[in-house]
This record gives sequence, structure tokens and C-alpha cells, in this order.
Amino acid sequence: MNKGERVTGYLLTSNHLGALAWLVAGAALCAAETLAPGAFFVWIGAAAAIVGAIAYFVAMDLTAQALLFGALVVALVLTGRRVYGSPDLSPGPLPQSRAHALVGADFFLDEAIMRGYGRIRVGDSSWRVAGDDCPIGAKVRVVAVEDGSLLRVKRV
Repeated sequence: MNKGERVTGYLLTSNHLGALAWLVAGAALCAAETLAPGAFFVWIGAAAAIVGAIAYFVAMDLTAQALLFGALVVALVLTGRRVYGSPDLSPGPLPQSRAHALVGADFFLDEAIMRGYGRIRVGDSSWRVAGDDCPIGAKVRVVAVEDGSLLRVKRV
């Protein structure tokens, strides 16, 4: 097909073919997002589609299209990360057990810590704790879990 050749009543130029290539690439990248979810390909695909739409109506050389594409990718990825959040900022893993969920919480000793061991009451259950000797009723903070259910505490 030569430049300016008519196809089904429309004047199809190399600019239009380039624009259609951008649109197809954008659609393919957006479709690839379904296979590899992570909200990254969609921004690159959107940038390609925008370049294709602009290039269809405005005559642009390939260098200008590539520069516009690069700028749009950066802008869309940064905007997407700001709006939808970054995977790096997601909350950490869920606690491994009920004992791990208690780390950082403060309690009062239900049984004094003597020779390194005592007990605290959490709701309707009693937990074995380890730490420095403290009297009954002392406020302690759970700092770690040892051996699955032994809570390491420090006095607050």
C-alpha cells in the first residue's frame, strides 16, 4: 500500500498506520495485564493508546511519538502508584498465630514473674510469659514469641 492509497473509502497514510499500531500495542498491553496482574502493564498500554489516538489526528514523526510515549508512561505510572498505592507500601504479613498477634500489646501480670517466668491474662485465657522478675499487677509489653506460645515481655 502506497502513501495516500485509498482503502474502503478512507485515506490511509503512514501516520494512520503508525497510530493504529500504537492503538493495537496499547490494547495488547492492557490485555497482558489480565495475565500478569500488578497494575503496571495497564499504564504502559494506556500511554500507547493515548499516543495512538493523538498520532491519528495530529501528524507526528516517530521521535516525537516515542518521546510522548515515554513521558506518558512516567506520568501514568507515578499517578497510578499515587492513586492506587505502591506494592512496597502494603501492610506486612498477617500474624503467624494468636501469640504473634499479641506482640506490642500491653498487659498486667496475672502471676508475678519469678525466676524468669510468670503469667498474663488475655481475655479469658492465660498465657505463660518470660522476662525479668516483676511483681503481680506490673504492666508489661509483649516483645516477642518464643517456642510457639511463650511470650517474651519487658516491663513498661
